[in-house]
Amino acid sequence: MHRRSLLAGLAASAVAAPAYAQFNLGNLIQGAANVVSAYSSGESDEIQMGQTYYQDYLTKSGGAYPDRNAQEALRKFAQPLLKAADRQSLAWEITMVKSDQVNAWALPGGKLAINSALVKYCATPDELASVISHEVGHADRGHGLSQIRNQSLLQGAGSIGKEALSAWMGGAGAIGAQVLTALEGPLYSLILSGYSRDNEFEADAHILKIFERTGYDPDKADDFFRTLIKLHPESDTSTTSLFSTHPGTRERIARIEAAAAKASRASGAQTSGWNDLKAIFPTPAA
Repeated sequence: MHRRSLLAGLAASAVAAPAYAQFNLGNLIQGAANVVSAYSSGESDEIQMGQTYYQDYLTKSGGAYPDRNAQEALRKFAQPLLKAADRQSLAWEITMVKSDQVNAWALPGGKLAINSALVKYCATPDELASVISHEVGHADRGHGLSQIRNQSLLQGAGSIGKEALSAWMGGAGAIGAQVLTALEGPLYSLILSGYSRDNEFEADAHILKIFERTGYDPDKADDFFRTLIKLHPESDTSTTSLFSTHPGTRERIARIEAAAAKASRASGAQTSGWNDLKAIFPTPAA
């Protein structure tokens, strides 16, 4: 498919976003194949972005946590969740970042990062699984690629960068070095501060899809958002990729709860690595 057609598809997806925001799991699951197909034409560009930016973004965010056991425990824990993703053609990878900020982020192409402070504040495996599943949702749904079309993201690209981006989005071929350079700063700011309102709703809905596939309890899908409320009082004006006022955390909890009530339930979630993570990062007493 020509990139111009891809962008038209992304625009149509953005128009349809409110329907997904209603958390109709039946529609989400039924349409999974269509979603994967819609983004597959730009998939090589997404993968290239992830491979190009990942190590640099990890360094900017605080660097990989310098404990091989902690990294391995996180990978073991995340493996079933990554295997449940829609887009198995992505080069899925997860790394723990050494940071005191309770946050996580996802790059296009399936590259994820979870801050060590977030692992510390996850009191149950369900909480950590919900965060990882949310980030998987951003990559599965191609949110990074769709947000590149947002003019506010492109403002920091510079004049030459904008010209290169315009040519690329107009169908001038595969993503090139000039485009990657132009996007590096703006995309980093985006993934740290959060995607659009509708993108966040879609990623929240994705938690329940991954939970259904992996045996986690859907009734616990919103537990970490309740933890976020404790860590970020309503008067807090800070913004991260997980916590923001667009949408508000309480609204997200209400939507997840409504969808969880209709979700199918399974058992037997695999939580390998969880006990090792908690030995390294015990959760503070309430």
